[in-house]
Amino acid sequence: MQVHLVRYRDGGRIMRDDLVVPGEGEENYVLARDARVVTVPFSPLEERMQKEKPEVFARLQKLKEIIGEETFKRLVSKVHNINYADTRIMLVAESELHRTNIEREILPAIAEAFEVTSIRVVTQG
Repeated sequence: MQVHLVRYRDGGRIMRDDLVVPGEGEENYVLARDARVVTVPFSPLEERMQKEKPEVFARLQKLKEIIGEETFKRLVSKVHNINYADTRIMLVAESELHRTNIEREILPAIAEAFEVTSIRVVTQG
């Protein structure tokens, strides 16, 4: 039978000597007095890209012509983000299922619309 010695620490809490108290030796973080978390409703990719990345928006319009409105709305509008440079593109999908559907259905169309040779589709999280 193994026995652990118990001692009092931190205002009377019972702790074992071999346990580490959470927060011990960690830095203290200062939070701004007016800090808050806000929720922003999800907007379709093309709306965000038109404001944030006009060069991507033009390519998205070409992609929409290639794959059609229905497929574009189902697969591309739900994409969280697109990073595009030279011959490479990375799309951030909303889920593994969404990623799989993009890879299965529209990779050649993405390559054509964005004139890329390297396509990476990842999920957030």
